[in-house]
Amino acid sequence: MATHASAAKAARQAVVRNQRNNQARARFRTIVKNLRTAMKAKLGKDAEKTLQPLLNEAQKVLMKAASKNLIKKKTASRYVARLSQAVHKATRA
Repeated sequence: MATHASAAKAARQAVVRNQRNNQARARFRTIVKNLRTAMKAKLGKDAEKTLQPLLNEAQKVLMKAASKNLIKKKTASRYVARLSQAVHKATRA
């Protein structure tokens, strides 16, 4: 238990930050998982219409997570590059 007011406030802030970070981390993991699941599905002619908005959303969420220091910037860039490459292959196949 915190013995000073400032320590108590820091503990409360840590709890709020932890919740916010967990929500953001879960969001980007879910979005990436949804995109990968959609890529595995046989979409045929609708592949580009389906995958491109998901890729855009994933890119937006990943870069936002990187700007908030949830993940490293280069990690986010690597995710985006690999997902973009996979979507490109899926839509051209």
